[in-house]
Amino acid sequence: MQTFNGKTALITGASSGIGDQMARQLAAMGCNLILVARRTDRLDALARELRTVTVDVITADLADPQAADAVYEQTRALGRQVDILINNAGFGFQKSILALPMREQLGMVDVNVRSLLVLTQSFTAPMVQRGQGWVLNVSSVSAWFPIPGMATYAASKAAVLHLSRALHEELKPSGVIVTALCPGGTRTEFSSLAREKMDPDLEKAMMPADRVAAAGLQGLMAGKAVVVPGALYKLMVAVTRFLPGVWVTRLAGAVMGRHD
Repeated sequence: MQTFNGKTALITGASSGIGDQMARQLAAMGCNLILVARRTDRLDALARELRTVTVDVITADLADPQAADAVYEQTRALGRQVDILINNAGFGFQKSILALPMREQLGMVDVNVRSLLVLTQSFTAPMVQRGQGWVLNVSSVSAWFPIPGMATYAASKAAVLHLSRALHEELKPSGVIVTALCPGGTRTEFSSLAREKMDPDLEKAMMPADRVAAAGLQGLMAGKAVVVPGALYKLMVAVTRFLPGVWVTRLAGAVMGRHD
C-alpha cells in the first residue's frame, strides 16, 4: 500500500472534526501539511502540536467565491508542491429550502461544491504533469439520499460523489487517484451546525471522526474510488440500489426528519 511519508498534503476544513484528525494521522505518517480553514487560532494551535513535520497555515473562508483561487496562489507563493489534496471543508443546514435564506444556500454550494471543483482543477493539473497525485473529496452517505429538509446539502454531496467517481476513471491513467469519502453520522461540530435530530438507532451508530478519517486515508492509499465507513452506512447505501426512488426519498425524510 502507498505510504505518504515525505509527501505534502493540503487539507481544507482542517481546524476541527475529520479534517483535524486527517492532519494528525498524516503527520504521524511523516506527511508535511498545508492546513486551510477560517479559524486561524485553531490552525495555529494544531500546527504547534504537529511539530514533527513541516506545517503551513492558510486562513480562508471558502464560502467566498474567490477564496479557492487565493488558496492556490498562496500555496504557490509558499513554494510547496502539493502531492495530496483533501477537500474536506463543508457544511449544511437542516431546514426547508423555503425557510433557509438563499444567501446561506449559495454559501453552502460555494463551500461544498464550487471551492472543491476549483481546488481540484488547480492542483490536479500539476499532479497529472508529474504522473502522480492523490485527491480525497469528502462527500456523504447523503449523496445517495434526496433528503426532504436538507435538499440543498444532499444535492451538493451528490455532486461531489459523481464528480469524484468520474475523475477517478478520468485521471487514473495519468497516475492521479481520486477517492470519495462518504461518511454517515460522524461526531463533529458539523452535527451541531446541521441541528440533526436523527433516529435514535442512527444516533448510536455515529462514528468518531478519527475512525472516519482513518478509513478515508486508507481508501485513498489503496486507490479506491469510493469509501463508505461503517457497516450500517454500507448497508444503507446498498439498500438504495433495490428500492424505488420515491421510497429512498421518503426513507431519508423519515430518518433525518423534516424541520423548518
